[in-house]
Amino acid sequence: MGRIFISAGHFIGEPGAPTVLNTKEADEMIQTRDLLINELESRGLKSDKDFFSVPDTIDLSPSITWINGRSRGGDIAVELHGNSASASARGAESYYVDGNSQRKADAERFVKALVAAVPGLKSRGAKPDNQSQHPRLAFCRDVDIPSVLMELCFLSSRADMDLLTKQRSKFAKGLADGLLEWAGLDRVAPPDSFPAIDIEINGQSYEEQGILVNDNAFIPVDLADRLEIDIADLRSVRRVTQGGIVYVKAVELQSFNIAVTWNSATKTLVLSTISFPRQAVSEQIMSLGSATETQLKDLLQAVNPSALNAFPDLSKTYIEESALEGVNHNIAFSQMCLETGYLNFGGDVEPSQNNFCGLGTTGGGVKGAFFSDARSGVKAHIQHLKAYASRDPILAPPVVDPRFGLVRRGSAPMVNDLSGRWAADRAYGGKVLAIQRRLLGLT
Repeated sequence: MGRIFISAGHFIGEPGAPTVLNTKEADEMIQTRDLLINELESRGLKSDKDFFSVPDTIDLSPSITWINGRSRGGDIAVELHGNSASASARGAESYYVDGNSQRKADAERFVKALVAAVPGLKSRGAKPDNQSQHPRLAFCRDVDIPSVLMELCFLSSRADMDLLTKQRSKFAKGLADGLLEWAGLDRVAPPDSFPAIDIEINGQSYEEQGILVNDNAFIPVDLADRLEIDIADLRSVRRVTQGGIVYVKAVELQSFNIAVTWNSATKTLVLSTISFPRQAVSEQIMSLGSATETQLKDLLQAVNPSALNAFPDLSKTYIEESALEGVNHNIAFSQMCLETGYLNFGGDVEPSQNNFCGLGTTGGGVKGAFFSDARSGVKAHIQHLKAYASRDPILAPPVVDPRFGLVRRGSAPMVNDLSGRWAADRAYGGKVLAIQRRLLGLT
């Protein structure tokens, strides 16, 4: 019996094709991969033992290297993608290395399992990789172990995207069925029931119980309300369904300021809400940001309710890219709000430029820099801030800021130092700090 390697097509630095719902291929594949992982765990498989998930921070070539460095005989690999064509094109298809009859059979079996699990999803069958949009598919040819590239549906079809977003758990089930059969693990089945565990919150017993899945504690998803966690923020948290109840992995709640411990004597999961001191306004650009993703979103939407329609992941992206370079995301995000008018734009820069900090604009209709996607635009903003605030090198290349080399390094370590440098306005830094105070609820 082999092990399974799973790669979500594209990665957080390369969003892939846009969908008809204005989401990105990479995000859709990551969400589907995460549910596939939940499905495999619910059937008794263990992460990093029976299956492995390729990190979302590396692109195609490093992903193949990552798999080849860990795989062994009998293992298999799959990469998940979404197709794109005309609005009428629909269905799932898989690709295998041309001329390999065994891979063809594996790919056909895979598509059949997926379509069987998702009513309404059409099968486009299995195809040799040289019949794709490329003369060869690296994932089919360069991975050392048997590999298949799966196109789950057409991102350009509203009907297909409705299926994916509304029946994603069924996609995960079908993919799991196909993978387990292919890997020789088809005898693995979900247990009749996972053992129940007690839950304690802030010293008080909770009326509902959780479950123990492969030695990991899961809690009922409706408990999130009691913990004051927005259910929408839990989409990336691993889930298991039992008896019609959805459970989420408890340890992943730590990112929502929940302390999670385990009392082995009583088999009780102990949860505690963490109180933090009042956040302070940061003036040093190279420092640690404190605002949560929810706070960033709330700030934007309080001024511009439609702000995140075009850039749904912008808050998360600012946190991630700032952390890579050591820049305070409170400051960077507040500056973005000032420069774009809370994503209303309206000046020389247009939303399609993905230029969130006015790079290269001088007024008088000069558009400034253009970036291929939102993440590249955010990365350029963070790199430009770091150029002003520090003499340290860029830690997460490539350098995408077209004006990075034009800045006198380290000339503006504090927010107020940006006045007269980043912008001619002598009150510029004070305006950024004022937005930061609003972000942290201090005004």
